[in-house]
Amino acid sequence: MNDYWNHISRARWFSGKGREGRLAGVTPLDWLAAPASGRPGVRSEIATIAYPDGAVEHYQLLVAYRARSRGDDSVIGPASDPTLGTAHDATRDPEAMRLAVGALLGNGETPTWDAVVNDSLDGDLTPRVFTGEQSNTNVMLGDVALLKVFRKLEPGRNLDIQVHDALGRAGVRAVARLHGWMSATVALPGSTEASVFDLMMLTEFLRGAEDGWELAQESARTGGDFTAHSAMLGGALRTIHDALVDTFPTQHLSGGDIAATMITRLDAATAAAPVLAPHRDDLVGLFRLLEGHRIRGQRIHGDFHLGQTLHLRGGSGGTWRIIDFEGEPMKQMWERVLPDSPWRDVAGMMRSLSYATSAHDDPLGVEARAWLAANRRAFLGAYSDTLSDADAAVLAAYEADKAVYEVVYETRNRPDWVAIPLAGIAQITGRPPR
Repeated sequence: MNDYWNHISRARWFSGKGREGRLAGVTPLDWLAAPASGRPGVRSEIATIAYPDGAVEHYQLLVAYRARSRGDDSVIGPASDPTLGTAHDATRDPEAMRLAVGALLGNGETPTWDAVVNDSLDGDLTPRVFTGEQSNTNVMLGDVALLKVFRKLEPGRNLDIQVHDALGRAGVRAVARLHGWMSATVALPGSTEASVFDLMMLTEFLRGAEDGWELAQESARTGGDFTAHSAMLGGALRTIHDALVDTFPTQHLSGGDIAATMITRLDAATAAAPVLAPHRDDLVGLFRLLEGHRIRGQRIHGDFHLGQTLHLRGGSGGTWRIIDFEGEPMKQMWERVLPDSPWRDVAGMMRSLSYATSAHDDPLGVEARAWLAANRRAFLGAYSDTLSDADAAVLAAYEADKAVYEVVYETRNRPDWVAIPLAGIAQITGRPPR
């Protein structure tokens, strides 16, 4: 098991680094492709990680077993069953991935896993792993489809699948088409009953997609006109929010409860980043403007920023797609499915546009601030025809709450960048940095 733990603990998608976890067990599922002469065996295996505080997490390994080691970076180590040879990360083994994809496209079903694919995929499906991801593993299938292999697993329907399915049924074009998925039904260590875990998601491949964050940064750096794109993004987000209201439960949220939570977070953040202390009173006053109000809550994206957008060239200005609906990575599943204000997503984009100005030679200068102001107006204008005073107060509170988080992050990781969220706080509260 040491080889498995070494592989997991060093992986970019493992979120438990520094928490002194241990590998408590590995649960293999039925074969996606059984070992045979001249070809590897491929199956999903779920690793259970236990932590000193009693917390438990589950991670998926897509494993290929070969009689002879490939001798490359796909190698995990000798199989626990010597007859299986050497274990490999199947996502880095093209032949193994072709076998796994075949099981998925064949709508296979076994006692521990089943696949549902609603579309017939034609063309070249040669697998190629995308090496830039962190929380999951994306494998491109030619230029036809994208297979997302979920790494950290939680019981129940994965939010990315759930939301893509709902938006597809609603005819929303601002997201990739969902082709299908694969799920497991299995009892893991510490549980006496089987639970359902989503393992993979298959969507259309967005040909020629450009990263929204990189495009915005380049525009901010050069002083380009990004406002048409910001407007399209605002319109796309509004379309998605409207569709989600029709599909998932809604409720009214207590503005007082939201304010209290933000103030609690602010106090914890100020302890971690004392540079926030001079702004505390202004921020508390801003948050308390929410008290006495009922705020509409619904299903939202939950982690919306420019890095969750892709631009497709063509037509007048092209089109935009919004991706990754799994929500805030640090929150538990039960938190991510709770209705929240749609202004949280809008605030996330406002803060992301602010960060895009970091590419400018003078990120806090007149030109950068003018670029930011123009793109804020374009996005907000397309998202909402009119911004009421009540909506503006909610948006300001969520922006400030996000900026407070950013100050702590930058203090710990990039001290030279702390000025960016501090400038955001100064702009939101109307008080210059002190």
